[in-house]
Amino acid sequence: MYFLRSRLGIVVDNAAVHSSRKTRKVLAQLGGRIILHFLPPYCPQGNRIERVWLDLHVNVTRNHRCRTMDRLMARVHAYLAARSAQRSASPSLRRADLRRSA
Repeated sequence: MYFLRSRLGIVVDNAAVHSSRKTRKVLAQLGGRIILHFLPPYCPQGNRIERVWLDLHVNVTRNHRCRTMDRLMARVHAYLAARSAQRSASPSLRRADLRRSA
């Protein structure tokens, strides 16, 4: 939240409740004293952590064959450790490290 002279600005996500008829009605009744600023829609290209999650999903969690959640989490941790240690390594090297640690 922040204040613009006599107005209050609120940064909100794109949840349906923030743009519902009821919300718009209340905002209109407040006569412009509250302004909603919507975050941009989901944009993985602009958010570095989304690229990490995609990389993790592609290389570890998609079509995994782990029989237990503990085993899957061990693979996730091993992959992230290898990725952190070798940021500039090619994906094939990272997969090789994952296979060795699994």
